[in-house]
Amino acid sequence: MPLNFSMLARSALNDPAGFITQVRAPLLIWETPPAQAHQLAWVTQPGVAPERSSASEPLIFEVRKGVHARPSGLGFGITVGRAANNDIMLDDPTVSRFHAAFQREDRTGVWHLHDAESQNGTFVGDALVNARIPAPLASGARLRFGEVKVLFLLPEAFAPWVRSRSRES
Repeated sequence: MPLNFSMLARSALNDPAGFITQVRAPLLIWETPPAQAHQLAWVTQPGVAPERSSASEPLIFEVRKGVHARPSGLGFGITVGRAANNDIMLDDPTVSRFHAAFQREDRTGVWHLHDAESQNGTFVGDALVNARIPAPLASGARLRFGEVKVLFLLPEAFAPWVRSRSRES
């Protein structure tokens, strides 16, 4: 379930320390989500990219296990996909039903992204993520699931990103 951008931004700007203690998981920011929801497709549509509107408010997702998601004991990590049983649901026909997964390495704290042999690929920057080799992530990484482009931010980087976004407007 996406978080409310305005409320998060206000919290991060007004009380950065409180925001970081409240939001402990990284955030995915989908700056140009579809203008309107379309019907859920059962088959991933290769090469189909819906027209994107310039949304005034991006969709924000916390990278954490969801209540109705796949059980974490199966080794999936935090799942991303078009189906409702993922931790992060991206309603887009270029996203596979189970597209990718995030995992945090306990020892180092580094986040990794795993592709789940998706139809349209998972990318970090312009690099395709190999299904067998997880890609390490840094805050500020540009990710792509099919044609859905998102920004990966650690909580402490959210307030500076909001400030820079408001300067650009």
